[in-house]
Amino acid sequence: MKAAIISDIHSNLEALLVVLKDIKKRRLKSIFCLGDLVGYGANPNECIDLCIKESKLIVAGNHDWAAVNKTDVSTFNPVAAQAIKWTQERISKDGIAKLKGLSLTQTVDNLLLVHATPKDPEGWNYLFSLEEFEKEFTQFKEQICFIGHSHIPAAIYRDDNGYCDIVRDNPFPIVPKRRYIVNVGSVGQPRDLDPRASYVIYDGNKNGIEVVRLDYNIPLAQQKIVIGGLPEVLADRLLAGR
Repeated sequence: MKAAIISDIHSNLEALLVVLKDIKKRRLKSIFCLGDLVGYGANPNECIDLCIKESKLIVAGNHDWAAVNKTDVSTFNPVAAQAIKWTQERISKDGIAKLKGLSLTQTVDNLLLVHATPKDPEGWNYLFSLEEFEKEFTQFKEQICFIGHSHIPAAIYRDDNGYCDIVRDNPFPIVPKRRYIVNVGSVGQPRDLDPRASYVIYDGNKNGIEVVRLDYNIPLAQQKIVIGGLPEVLADRLLAGR
């Protein structure tokens, strides 16, 4: 199996279109989406529709569930909460129904797909340190768990002896006696100081994983945010990649 894995689109239509075009160019027939279709950006309905149309599987992100009142927005920072309120006022009935229908996890072959963490996926916890990643390996049985949520692409492996470390190569081989947690980064709002859209190619046929970065029309996405009445800081951070 070969698939593109996307996450954290955040209503950024310009970034999503570029990523989908690249996926099509590479002739990747399966797309798995790890959630947060909405929030922050100016095109929630278009991004929901495209993700539903193009993705084989989608799991729920915290912004998706917050937009349909399945997650308490009081846990969000003020800017994120304002963006959710903005989204709720504009999202279509069909979009609401689609987001409400998303589950927290999906499994495909030897892959686990989840937005935040294998343990307590509805807790929307973040994984940043190696120690935080290490604790999660006991929470799933599949060889590879793909996540999003932090908007920072990263891969951590655990070997048969329980040793964990960061994968530093890109692309990198899938070693049979290792298990992996792979953060695919963010399509619509990267936070690793690289403003380019991010997604991952999983190649089960050749046993490899690659993080792909793509330029997109950031000024247009910024303009839509400002004109739409969303907080301007959401436009600024797109260019900063943070």
